[in-house]
Amino acid sequence: MSYLRFALMAVAVLFVSLGPAGVTGSAFAADDPKVAADADHEGGEEESADGEHAEHVLPPILSMDPGAAIVNVVIFLGTFLILAKLVWPVILGGLKAREDKIASDLKNAQDANLKAEQLLADYEKKVQDVASEAQGILAEARRDAQSNATKIIDEAKADARRQGERALADIETAKKVALSEIASQTSALAIGVAKQVVGRELKAEDHAELIRKSLEQVPSKN
Repeated sequence: MSYLRFALMAVAVLFVSLGPAGVTGSAFAADDPKVAADADHEGGEEESADGEHAEHVLPPILSMDPGAAIVNVVIFLGTFLILAKLVWPVILGGLKAREDKIASDLKNAQDANLKAEQLLADYEKKVQDVASEAQGILAEARRDAQSNATKIIDEAKADARRQGERALADIETAKKVALSEIASQTSALAIGVAKQVVGRELKAEDHAELIRKSLEQVPSKN
C-alpha cells in the first residue's frame, strides 16, 4: 500500500513536470534576443497568414518542447531513483516499525487485559473459598456450642440425679439410725416396765420378742 502511494505521487510529479514544458521553452526564448527576433518574425508571418491557419495554432499551455520534456523526464527518473534508494526505505522502515510497535502495544494490552481478567477470576474464587470456609467454621462452632450445651445439661441432670440419690440415701440412713435409737429406747423402756409388772428378769428370748413387738408398733413414715 505504501509503495502504491509513492508511485502515484511520483506519477503526479511527472505530469506536473511535463505540463509547463511549453512555458519553459517560451521563457528560454524570451531570454535569448535571437530567439525572440525569430519568434517575432514567425509571429509576423503568422499574422499575415489567413484566418483559417491562425485558428489551428495551439495555445502556449498545450504546446510541448521535446528537449525540455526529456530533461524533465531525466530529472524525474533521477529523483525517483534517489527517493527509491535513499528516502523511501527509511520512510517505509519507519512506518513498518511504527506498525510493529502499534501491533506489539495492542498485543501487550490484550495480554495485560487477559492477565487482569485471570487475576480477577482468581481473586473472586479466593473470596468465595474464604466465604465458604468461614461458613463452615461458623457451622462447626454452632455444632460445638450445641453439643457443649447438651453435654452441660446432661451433666447437670446427672449431678442432680446423683445428689437426689445421695439425699435419699442420707434420709434412709437417718431413718434407720432413728429407728435403731427408737428401738433401743423402746426396748429399755419395755424391759423396765416388764420388770416391774412381772417382777422377774427377762430372758434373751423375751427381750428379743419385746423389741420385735415394739418395732411393729412404731408407725412408719414412708
